[in-house]
Amino acid sequence: MDISLSSTLTSLSIQTDNMTIFWLVAGLSVFSVAVSKSGFGGAMGALAAPLMLTVLPAKTALAVLLPLFLATDFWTVYIWRGYSVKRLLGWMVAMGIAGQILGWMVIGYIDDDTLKACIGGLALFMGVRYWYRVYQPALGVAAVHVKKQMRKRFRERAFIWCTLSGFSSFISLTGGIPIQVYMLPMAVHRFFFVGTLAWYFLFINLAKLPFYDDLNLFTTGSLIASAILLPIIPFGVFFGRWLVRRMNDKIFYHIAHFFLIILGARLLYTSF
Repeated sequence: MDISLSSTLTSLSIQTDNMTIFWLVAGLSVFSVAVSKSGFGGAMGALAAPLMLTVLPAKTALAVLLPLFLATDFWTVYIWRGYSVKRLLGWMVAMGIAGQILGWMVIGYIDDDTLKACIGGLALFMGVRYWYRVYQPALGVAAVHVKKQMRKRFRERAFIWCTLSGFSSFISLTGGIPIQVYMLPMAVHRFFFVGTLAWYFLFINLAKLPFYDDLNLFTTGSLIASAILLPIIPFGVFFGRWLVRRMNDKIFYHIAHFFLIILGARLLYTSF
């Protein structure tokens, strides 16, 4: 690494003196995004920001990750291009962008820790409720009824959860949890689950660009860091695609809800 590149990266205010640790943590963050978006519809992607925040300031982490999110989004949309629930997607994107506009308007005033605590608590509730039903077979009929009701009310629920997803995605890159709360109860086949969320995240991440530019989040250092981390994405994308095609719906939803609990606990822990 030459002197000019080193000084440019130093301008990122890296929160560790060990550059090897920085690149390992940053690489793991990007790998989790690629695996998540290509195979799990964002179920594990929310790990990226908490990981990156251990080595970078919050706004710098957002600036470094967004181009990488977009690169992954384009790739995963191509892979899953034949799988999406268009009836849901239009409402999801519209409400998600509305939430992002709201985030852009209040980012200077919102208490990020409070938002993370609320989302984390909700994620824990959803995950625990799912596993409670798994171990309570008598609730099977009720679960089928809930699925039907959730599918009928997709517009009303999009107004709440997709707006919250866009909002939280904009200010803390945790939009994956609210969108899972929206999608998971409808029990969509995992291929359509992943494909629908691939398109959703592509659109809302593209919508962030002018707002992040307006907030002067992108710098030469952040863009260089993004470029260096970019080659990690193909490995994560192909691994995620390979993994999701070799598991059934039951295992898929078990894993998705397990990570809801993990991420919820992580968000709660980091919010205090």
